[in-house]
Amino acid sequence: MTRFGILGGGLMGHGIAVALAQAGHCVVVYDTDPATLASLDERIVRALERCDMLPGDVGSVTARVTAAESLPDMSSRVDAVIEAVPERLDVKHRVLEALEAKIPAVMPVWSNTSVLSVTEVAKGMRHPQRLVGVHWWNPPYLVPLVEVAPGAETDHRFVQEACDVLNRMGRTTVRLHRDVPGFIGNRLQFALVREALHLLEQEVCDPVTVDTVVRASLGLRWSAVGPMENADFIGLDLTRNILDSLAPHLSSAVTFPALDEPLNAGQRGRASGSGLLTWPSGRAEEVAQRLVNGIRRNLVEP
Repeated sequence: MTRFGILGGGLMGHGIAVALAQAGHCVVVYDTDPATLASLDERIVRALERCDMLPGDVGSVTARVTAAESLPDMSSRVDAVIEAVPERLDVKHRVLEALEAKIPAVMPVWSNTSVLSVTEVAKGMRHPQRLVGVHWWNPPYLVPLVEVAPGAETDHRFVQEACDVLNRMGRTTVRLHRDVPGFIGNRLQFALVREALHLLEQEVCDPVTVDTVVRASLGLRWSAVGPMENADFIGLDLTRNILDSLAPHLSSAVTFPALDEPLNAGQRGRASGSGLLTWPSGRAEEVAQRLVNGIRRNLVEP
């Protein structure tokens, strides 16, 4: 498996293409939006610059990534396909139906869904046994983790094959025992987001304070010691005592006024200039660079 097709050339699609090309794979990207394909080369070069790749080496990587003019064009040139279209079941079902009409029944298909059930994504496929959830983290060319999960009908040889390919690329690969929406990482991440929103709604603090606490304490610790190791480290008896005291006060909300209020006012965050925070000119670029720098600074050998 050395030739990958990617359906969707947006944020995640082009990032996955970079990660694959860096590992020596040839990648063919198709997107229904001509503007997305037209900017593909520029975005790939920018990603490689973020990786501090020497200018003389950039060309050899970009040469492995090409844009396809059509779905049949992409399908005829690859050994496996990665679906990286928006996180809507109707969109994924439509794209996968069109894809299956163009590829052999034995060709592996990976879905980069980050929150949807792999089983639900596979519904309607003629060959659901070949669909594997392969969730890369953004940016895929910097974050080493890839979560791999089967759907209810997935043939586990396709799961093993995906893990083998990723491991040979040097990725940090985790294999879920079964399909759950959100995989592992997003379930943990959004449990924290839910509690953060609860703190805002209870007027305990403001959004800047939440971010300060995470960045100056939890973020520093979690890059070195995970929550399960820390539970053992401090003692399971203490961990249980803390949960006995704290758990009744934690949020179990399924509605989120702290998000709905700004959304109803048209404040969507970065894209609209304000959200939970304000986004003056230049802040988005500063945050993007800080994110890249922070990931690179915290990368450690597993």
